[in-house]
Amino acid sequence: MAHVPWNAKFEDVLRQGLPGLGKDKEPAADVPMEAYGLDSMALIGIVGALESVFRVSLAGQVVIPVHTLTAGQLWGILSAALQPAWDESRPSAAGRRTRDLGPWAVA
Repeated sequence: MAHVPWNAKFEDVLRQGLPGLGKDKEPAADVPMEAYGLDSMALIGIVGALESVFRVSLAGQVVIPVHTLTAGQLWGILSAALQPAWDESRPSAAGRRTRDLGPWAVA
């Protein structure tokens, strides 16, 4: 069995949202999830479940096209959202806290 970069909660969410994954298959980190049945509606469900389970917002973070998105990329997006931004404590010019959006917010 190959090592995966994510934890069991993440994989549970993937299994619930990907009809082609099944109990006996392990998602590959570098295979587009479209191979497991991912479409735009399934992605909405998976993102919503990840936000609920991990108590984080992924709004505007998942900008990779659905047909090329991999489990490894989605785990990277989630991991970045779970980490505090390097400049989170620095006030912006308007006096509000700033947060780095990471490379996934760049089109």
